[in-house]
Amino acid sequence: MARSIATIQAEMAAARAARAELAGLSSPSATSIYRLMEFVVAASIWAFETILDRFRDEVAGIIARAPAGTPLWYADRALEFQLDDELVILPSGKPGYGDGGTGARIVTRATAKEASTGKLFVKVAKDGATAGTLAALSNDELVQVRGYMDRLKFAGTRLEVVSREADRLLVLGTIYYDPLLPLATVRANAVAAVQGYLAALDFDGQVYVSKLVDALQAVAGVRDVEMVSVAARVGVAAPVAIPRVYETAAGYIVPEDTPGLTLLDTLTFVPDGQQ
Repeated sequence: MARSIATIQAEMAAARAARAELAGLSSPSATSIYRLMEFVVAASIWAFETILDRFRDEVAGIIARAPAGTPLWYADRALEFQLDDELVILPSGKPGYGDGGTGARIVTRATAKEASTGKLFVKVAKDGATAGTLAALSNDELVQVRGYMDRLKFAGTRLEVVSREADRLLVLGTIYYDPLLPLATVRANAVAAVQGYLAALDFDGQVYVSKLVDALQAVAGVRDVEMVSVAARVGVAAPVAIPRVYETAAGYIVPEDTPGLTLLDTLTFVPDGQQ
């Protein structure tokens, strides 16, 4: 890390003071010739060290995304997929798309994790019909992405690319609220708080029950939250209870939307008589 100019000057002054032959350089003036020379040298050293820091950071970034078969490298490649375009060998010797490629980059979220079995799972998703939402790739789109990743993967890599509809979160609980506030307003804000918490998760993020409760507690007028159960389901499978934390299978999650099981159906609102 680059030293400050003042630090370099202080080190130069200490070195000068340790040399008996330089004892005559003792002027109190900040503009004395030797002090000005020390400042110029210190500034030059600081500039050089700063350039080295930036170069090191740039090299570290390149290495992190170098074709070394890391999970991050696979996730980055998935984001570069172009629909309906042919993968070719570029002049550099690497596979990629030629200058004539016009296919849309439909994959907007991607992550890669290696399972304990040694298989590398790549989760991908595209933008949904509504701004700020995500959706699964169609079957045809997923076939292309899988073929693309198979051609890029390192020999011997056991790779599986998945794209699923959002996981669903089922929340059962009781919310005690200030009876002086309109119930409709508290209900709407509580639902929005849960939706906002889930929407703010990183792709392939984790749902924490405690943070879900915190989001509800932050709603104006909510005095207490008694969580009965929190569960999540993947596809048409039965919901599975979440004791503390849940890792999304699809990479993203939304509140349960089955009629009768939505947040408005499963959250009970009780006026709190405590002052």
